[in-house]
Amino acid sequence: MKRDSWSLAAGLVEEYVRRPARLSHLLERLPGDLEPGRRRACQSLLFGVVRHLRLLERALDGFLRKRPRLPVWAILLVASRELMESPEASAKIVHHAVNEIGERFSKAEKGLANAVLRKVPDRLRALQAEPAESPEDLAWRFSHPLWRVRRWVEQFGLEETRKLLEWNQEDPELFGWLVGDVESSSFSFLEETTWPGFFRLAKSAWEELQPLLEEGRFYVQNPAAGIAPCLLAEGFSGGRVLDLCAAPGGKSLLLRRLLGDRLDRLVSVDLAGPRFERMRANFQRCGMDRLQPLAGDLRDLDPVELGLFEAVLLDAPCSNSGVLQRKVDARWRMDESGLAALRVLQNQLLASASALVKPGGILVYSTCSVDRDENEDVVAAFLRSESGRDYLLETETLCLPWRENRDGAGVAVLRRLRKLSATSS
Repeated sequence: MKRDSWSLAAGLVEEYVRRPARLSHLLERLPGDLEPGRRRACQSLLFGVVRHLRLLERALDGFLRKRPRLPVWAILLVASRELMESPEASAKIVHHAVNEIGERFSKAEKGLANAVLRKVPDRLRALQAEPAESPEDLAWRFSHPLWRVRRWVEQFGLEETRKLLEWNQEDPELFGWLVGDVESSSFSFLEETTWPGFFRLAKSAWEELQPLLEEGRFYVQNPAAGIAPCLLAEGFSGGRVLDLCAAPGGKSLLLRRLLGDRLDRLVSVDLAGPRFERMRANFQRCGMDRLQPLAGDLRDLDPVELGLFEAVLLDAPCSNSGVLQRKVDARWRMDESGLAALRVLQNQLLASASALVKPGGILVYSTCSVDRDENEDVVAAFLRSESGRDYLLETETLCLPWRENRDGAGVAVLRRLRKLSATSS
């Protein structure tokens, strides 16, 4: 029997609550022949529940002595998200959810759902109207881990943190750029932006966009991902470029476009696996030359064997704190111990990357994080280290999404001295 998007979403929410997983992995469980519109509707409900999870839980828990069994709880969460988004349709939403529970579960559970869901719209409005004047209040109101909120309040202050949290709770816009000599005027669904070369897509235009994606004529990418490539291009006179932690290849493709004939060869390195194969496929689909994918751990790269490069880009693994609007589940995948381990890794990768830059060349370090710990602090520690003694910091940029209306990112441009110290030469 074919199940509708709503029932499929409830099933995925049930799986997520039982054992939190990447939402992209959960979506892989949907039927392969599911019609695209139904798939998008299912995804929207799933993402909406996870995006607002703590607020929805708080609204429902106010009417319950204890939570019902998991399948019923998942349906209550999905219905509450719908009620939050479309309160004007509350009667229809409640009726549908109650009938769903009545068909699958007990009469008592159906009655419970009916009693609770009818009160949820008023409860949600009241919760959203409550002043949030502490990290604890901000955490449940905007459904983020308290430890993250506390760190952001310390770094940005209460009001700026509130703006970041509000940004993360909005549905993300879709951006990208045209590959090759394609005139944007040919596509009415592409809107020019203040970021050169990047276009905003109308959400209703996905089906029109699909042929361009399949033909390799359009690459979906947020404008913030262009900051590091653009800064590298500004400081690059010509030669070879190394893109590290490169998969799925978006920054490499953008670099190829930006560097033009100044580029001799761009080597894109990442660990072997599905993301690496996706990068290779992206290169083939977009048909760009001078790109060389290389599977491996950058910490194992041999500067003698590989040679040194005029420019190296390290897009380091990070906590994703600047892209939580798009990666709604990433907020729950990290804790403070995980962040500390990431910093160790970032320091290791930056030290390894620095050994691959020619004297006089540039090293660009970037993350999609807004956290000082993963950006300024990592760069400062590198410059104090033995590996960084031959480098100077040229520029440092922090893109804050609630101010710039694009993803968050941290980028530092470092220049290797032409005359190296005795320990480096």
